Amino acid sequence: MGSERKFTDLELERSLAGDLSPRRARDLERGATDADRQRLGELRAEHQALMAQLDIDAEVAAIHRRALRAAPARPTRFAWLRWMVSAGALAAAAAVLLIITRRSNAPSGEDDLRTKGDGVTLIVHVATGSESRPLHTGATVHPGARLRFEVNAARRGFVAVVGIDGTGEPTVYYPHDGRASAELDPRAGGLLPGAVALDATPGDERFYALYSAQPFVIDTVVPAIRAGAAIPGGVTSAEVMLHKEPN
Repeated sequence: MGSERKFTDLELERSLAGDLSPRRARDLERGATDADRQRLGELRAEHQALMAQLDIDAEVAAIHRRALRAAPARPTRFAWLRWMVSAGALAAAAAVLLIITRRSNAPSGEDDLRTKGDGVTLIVHVATGSESRPLHTGATVHPGARLRFEVNAARRGFVAVVGIDGTGEPTVYYPHDGRASAELDPRAGGLLPGAVALDATPGDERFYALYSAQPFVIDTVVPAIRAGAAIPGGVTSAEVMLHKEPN
């Protein structure tokens, strides 16, 4: 048992940021496995190394600017703002910065970031040569860019990734048959298989990670996403917006 993980990277990052729920924090203190403690130590070391170089004030100001730009178009949503410089380093710092933003902007008791409970997070990676790097929401990409998706959830469930392009047309990017949600086991890691190449449709494209504890039919959710309405059927979502420009 000591080699198995009971806590996801997201929960461990929230623990470092002091934003883990009291109940889950007690679970971590009492029930963390050796693998959990080892991973927590790795994330803490990466976080400390990053924080020595990071300009916190500048990053928080940038998050506020992105939030203000997004607010008029989608007042009930807050795009998931997360980025990394390595496998976990900036993720811990981003968790701290996002929590600062939420607490300074959101009404009391409101969790605009939707990372608790049955929440889901989405990270979009773009290929750069033989490697890849994650993109923050609002980043500029070009037609032909190859993207991969990383979806993280607190517990096992079912997910899909859907994009809405600048014309309002939807594309199901995962699973590749485009019909029903696919099972996700957080212990296996959140990086989804396969990559997609962006087409030449101009404008902003919004990518949504959809999550539910139960299987769902993707077509029953897409109309609500396109309309910016509440998603039915116990499905929650995370959003990343990318701006597509011609090469």
